[in-house]
Amino acid sequence: MEALSAVIRECRKCPLWKEAHHAVPGEGSVTAGLMFIGEAPGRQEDLTGRPFVGRAGALLETLLAGIGLARSDVFIANIVKHRPPGNRDPREDEIAACTPYLDHQIRIVRPEIIVTLGRHSTRHLLSRIPVAFDRITDIRGNVYEATIADHPVRIIPTLHPAAALYNPAYRTGLEEDFAAIRAELAVAGG
Repeated sequence: MEALSAVIRECRKCPLWKEAHHAVPGEGSVTAGLMFIGEAPGRQEDLTGRPFVGRAGALLETLLAGIGLARSDVFIANIVKHRPPGNRDPREDEIAACTPYLDHQIRIVRPEIIVTLGRHSTRHLLSRIPVAFDRITDIRGNVYEATIADHPVRIIPTLHPAAALYNPAYRTGLEEDFAAIRAELAVAGG
């Protein structure tokens, strides 16, 4: 993973690197049974080079603690590895440039479960099955069997933690989804 992270830090395959401070390769346990995939680094992540370190990251850590896990027990990554300017959504060409990195990370970690955080990462991963949806709220908490990067995995979509920061009503949905994650981990034996 360190070699891959070094390559990601030097990546120039799309123009996102030009306005970024740091690439954000991802971090956590490379033997984790649980992998979280977000959309793209935000402002704090761009400044530190680490995923989910702002307010959304603090909420993610609280949700993890609620199911008996620490940040160090999981692997956390994003679809794209540099922050899009102005925090805009990543474009298809940027996602395509980063997808081989994410696939390589999945092959290294070999998680039992991938949790997609928000509609963009969910759309990207579920499009590979394919599963189409209109709103993340329609499919959050469901479990989808898939093979991603030649690795069998269960995908559980949920809301992005930032959504609950802006709309506290989503917090309950996140907590319900994390209960589903705990149940799936129990099935996996971890």
